[in-house]
Amino acid sequence: MVNVGRQTLKGRFGAKLAEYLELPSDVVLNLPRLVLTGDRQLVVENHRGLKLYSQTEVCLQTTIGLLTVGGEELNIKLITADQVEIDGRIIRVEWNGARGEEACSPNA
Repeated sequence: MVNVGRQTLKGRFGAKLAEYLELPSDVVLNLPRLVLTGDRQLVVENHRGLKLYSQTEVCLQTTIGLLTVGGEELNIKLITADQVEIDGRIIRVEWNGARGEEACSPNA
């Protein structure tokens, strides 16, 4: 329980520091950055790993939980240590669980 309080305090301090120094919060707080182009491409920066990949669902671990991308004919065009580019028909993008405690759907 103490660790949760420290993480919250650290997050608030980081947010205030980013605001004061006029720095992007995604960089200072190590947050994921998503760039969605229409319903055809999603670029996710600052991910922590691929949890599930199929033509209908891609699930990524991030610093703030699991990111699930649902759609049709999904294809990972690029994956690096901190960036993933997903193409296809993207129907939904959602966060699951605090810090990724819930599992991705195995029936994708």
